[in-house]
Amino acid sequence: MMMRQTRASTMAARAAAASVTPSPTKKQKVHNASVPSPQAQVERRTLFPVKDSTITREEIRQLIRSHIPNAADNISTKTMDGWCLVDALLHCATASNGMLKDLILKNGPPKCYLKYFETGQQLAGSAASAIWERFLAVVGASKNDATSLTPQAILSIVRNCNVEDDLRAPAGISNAKCRCIIALSEAFEGGELSDDILKSASDEEVSQKLQKVKGIGPWSVDMFLLFESHRKNVLPIGDLAVRNGTAKLWKVKGKGKNGKMCAKKDKHLIESLHEPFSPYRSISSYYMYQLVDVKG
Repeated sequence: MMMRQTRASTMAARAAAASVTPSPTKKQKVHNASVPSPQAQVERRTLFPVKDSTITREEIRQLIRSHIPNAADNISTKTMDGWCLVDALLHCATASNGMLKDLILKNGPPKCYLKYFETGQQLAGSAASAIWERFLAVVGASKNDATSLTPQAILSIVRNCNVEDDLRAPAGISNAKCRCIIALSEAFEGGELSDDILKSASDEEVSQKLQKVKGIGPWSVDMFLLFESHRKNVLPIGDLAVRNGTAKLWKVKGKGKNGKMCAKKDKHLIESLHEPFSPYRSISSYYMYQLVDVKG
């Protein structure tokens, strides 16, 4: 049976091809120094208002319009996953005593969640874009027309051509990423993954399904859910930029080397700090990238 190209399979392939896996960190020594509990650190930083957190829904809409060329008054602020960007920004600008308000006003809305802007997996920047374009070219596709990128097209190369000469080398991807993309295509062909699953299943189910594909880990799944699927409540604790932004905004030290936030040891602290922004933690995560000047 011929497999049609789907937005979900294309986005999953893009995430696998262009993702940059964070380097593992060395095991840190355990210090016996007393560290305040996560709740104590959170309370200490949120008892007192940072600034006036008052902002209106219309001000949020005006902010969005100001970042869209020739925007109409009735522009849609509905994301691909169906939630309203105005609702999300209004909630996050006023939550936790307005901790994110200045960041939101300074950086504007997350353009990756507006249909007016065509985006790729932006965290890896120009390098990921170049890899993605070369990968598309392998199957005769382009950024403007990716319809020929299908699981079937990838598997056709695998079964009828030379994987090294006709897929991996022209795309400029590593052997591990090439194997991952092939495995991802096989999962779509075999029915373990589908457009419906990636669009409609819960974050947890999508994560479980994708991580069954060899080469896809928690970080890659978080990037897929956050930037490609537009899920609204993603907090990628495994991402260094999110941890660094969290430490900078709340002025907290972690249990990692030199006081850095550690994905494992500081997990509960990071979750506690971002909890007030739920169910829109994707928004608070986005502004952590902005805070540490990482394109997102």
